[in-house]
Amino acid sequence: MSDQTLENLRAINHGFDPANGNWVHRGLDLSTPCAITEQEKNAFRGHYATQFGHSLDGLDWWLDRNPEVLKRYRLYCSLTLRVVPALTGNGTLTFYALNGHVTGVRYVLHSWLTRGVNRAQAMEMLAMAFVHAGPRGMETIQEAAQGIEFPETTDTPGIFPEGWAADIDAFKSGLDFSTVTLDADEKAKLYDWYLRTIGEIPPYVRFMAEHRPTLIKTHRARIENMLYVLPKQFWPTTMLYYHVMSRVAEGIRENVLLCKAWGVSKSDTLDTISNALVYGQMEAAAMVQKEAGDIFDGWTE
Repeated sequence: MSDQTLENLRAINHGFDPANGNWVHRGLDLSTPCAITEQEKNAFRGHYATQFGHSLDGLDWWLDRNPEVLKRYRLYCSLTLRVVPALTGNGTLTFYALNGHVTGVRYVLHSWLTRGVNRAQAMEMLAMAFVHAGPRGMETIQEAAQGIEFPETTDTPGIFPEGWAADIDAFKSGLDFSTVTLDADEKAKLYDWYLRTIGEIPPYVRFMAEHRPTLIKTHRARIENMLYVLPKQFWPTTMLYYHVMSRVAEGIRENVLLCKAWGVSKSDTLDTISNALVYGQMEAAAMVQKEAGDIFDGWTE
């Protein structure tokens, strides 16, 4: 990507700060919801074509029919995004893949390209999506990925939040993955990992360890051997995003606790949740309060 293209993206995306008078985001002046100019329409379409590879017909549909609906939607969405851009996990890919939304998956992949994601990072992002997407979702992903190739290295590497770093050892619980059996000593190690890391043992861990120990062990084998190049923080933010977006309450608490334990700021954790609410909506916010409200109440930056 050229330096000028990057500058254009930054100009359209960032600096959005309505509290200080800057209401322009993705080409739209969100301070005038009941009016729109041809310049705004062109800038909006241009933004999506640049960052995501093509305009989104579903959003463009509103430009001519009722731009107020689109602008009020974009204001809501824009306030869920980081002021300083960074790669912070992405559960949208899994959500789109499971819903068969080829166009959505393709524009997510294209956005990774424009943000400097390299091949090794992309493969790990896709591996995380595969955890929930399974074969069904991967059919959508492989179709959407036709013609998209991630480079081994990029001229403008992706930016991660300050303090985020790869740490595969953080996932290690001490289990021996050369076997599928989980003996009493290994079960104790597994329980200890959760208690040391997030301060509690999720219900599914106890249930599976007692009744289907081979499955919890092979599940751990996947997650403990997945993120070699991505920051460890990508796991909880991606999983939290997906669970909020999908309104799956049971996946919320553990990943909020992991975010806090692994140095994801309270603000970035809330941004992850807020952005996922674009689909999860207020019903999912109620789930977050029920499952993890006590964590946020006692969390200082």
